[in-house]
Amino acid sequence: MEGMSRSLYATTVFCVAVLIASMASAQSDTRSKGDPCAAPDVRTDVRPGAGGPPTEVSVGIRMIDLTEINDVSQTLTGDFAVRITWTDPRLAHLEGCEISLDDIWSPGLALINSGRVFPSRPREAGIGPGGSVTYLQRYYGTLATYHNLRDFPFDRQRFRISLSSLEWGEKEVQLIVDEKVTGRREPLNISDWTIKGVKGVIDRDYADTYDRFHSRYDFEITANRIRAYYVWKMILPLCLIVAMSWTVFWINPAQFGPQIGLSATSMLTLVAFIFATTNMLPKLGYFTTLDQFMAVSTILVFLALVQSLTTTYLFSKEKEAIAVHIDQVSRWAFPLAFAALVIIVLVR
Repeated sequence: MEGMSRSLYATTVFCVAVLIASMASAQSDTRSKGDPCAAPDVRTDVRPGAGGPPTEVSVGIRMIDLTEINDVSQTLTGDFAVRITWTDPRLAHLEGCEISLDDIWSPGLALINSGRVFPSRPREAGIGPGGSVTYLQRYYGTLATYHNLRDFPFDRQRFRISLSSLEWGEKEVQLIVDEKVTGRREPLNISDWTIKGVKGVIDRDYADTYDRFHSRYDFEITANRIRAYYVWKMILPLCLIVAMSWTVFWINPAQFGPQIGLSATSMLTLVAFIFATTNMLPKLGYFTTLDQFMAVSTILVFLALVQSLTTTYLFSKEKEAIAVHIDQVSRWAFPLAFAALVIIVLVR
């Protein structure tokens, strides 16, 4: 009797377990049938039309705002909207649904520019007619850019924000420009630059690791620096310091004390001014236009100091006529030399 009781108990437990499993399976099937936007049963590592021509992926970036272009760190900070679209016929039955990118195939595009950006939308794509997939994302943050500062502060820059996929080569995924999205909003909160235009360009990169080319989308921003600030705050003060060093040419060589003192003061003022403006640019391996202008100004102020010492020495040797003649020649020689160098450096 005890054996029969145990057998009956085991049979009862087994039947209850089977019943519960059957009910759970039925509920799961009902839920799947009742949710038309459930995750599709497709391989996320197989692209649409695998084995055929490359999958075309349309990319567009719209610049919502641009708040800063930093020459020292060579970065730009802004707000950008990105739209990526492609067609996957395997998802045609999900028209009107929002599906997580993790549950479907996607080109895996990522920003190449290093920096810190923050997405503001979930990683979900909308499914349209025929399996068209649209992924919208908005990024805000700071991106690294390349600044060619040789003509600073009269430079014109072309900044690039690039999107590419390292998962798929150009034989599998080919990017195209979405002209409807690529563009900019007006106005922008950037005060020291004039944004001349933006455009999307398709290029390619070679990845050594994978030994293949990858299609790349570049969002190019063409900008002109507003130079008025640097003209009034840097170039004009430099010109005044240089001109101040010329006043010694109108002082009689007999008054060598004021003459040497004024020349030394001009030199020290210029050195202090240069130190005060050093942190406005990164440490570069080449001279910018402003660097060249500063170097020319420094040389001319130093030559004015040397000229003062020379006329003072000549006067001490009772050669006053020669000293006066040198002063008279310097009155027009130094300004002409400075004007010529300014034209060569700034107006070239």
